[in-house]
Amino acid sequence: MSRPLVVSAFGGVVLVMWLAAWSVVGSAGRAPQLLTGELWQEMSPDAKVAFVWGIGNLVEYERAGIEPQPPGTRSFIPLLIKGLAGKPMNDVVRQVDAYYKTHPDQLKRPVVDAIFKAVVIPAVKAEQGGKSR
Repeated sequence: MSRPLVVSAFGGVVLVMWLAAWSVVGSAGRAPQLLTGELWQEMSPDAKVAFVWGIGNLVEYERAGIEPQPPGTRSFIPLLIKGLAGKPMNDVVRQVDAYYKTHPDQLKRPVVDAIFKAVVIPAVKAEQGGKSR
């Protein structure tokens, strides 16, 4: 399957998920809604992979430079790019599952935070430790 077809199909899936999430957020009020570890625990493995795929798509979008960042803008995307590089989605899901299993006190925190703590930060630290100065 060609890359443009995969990206288009993924975009359609993300759009459907976004529309579904939008209806949930709209019915819950105007407070920001972030996926937390509590909901993560109840999600199917396919839904978890879809979430990680969405994060990966965001990373690829930023890396491709489709939308230039305004000067002075700080982004966490460069860390995601480094920390998720070469990681299979199922491995990321397993690491997040393991993180929540060992840190049940963090279940109310956003899953993106768990991705950073369980996957991104350790990978970036390992990369920095492996470089000779």
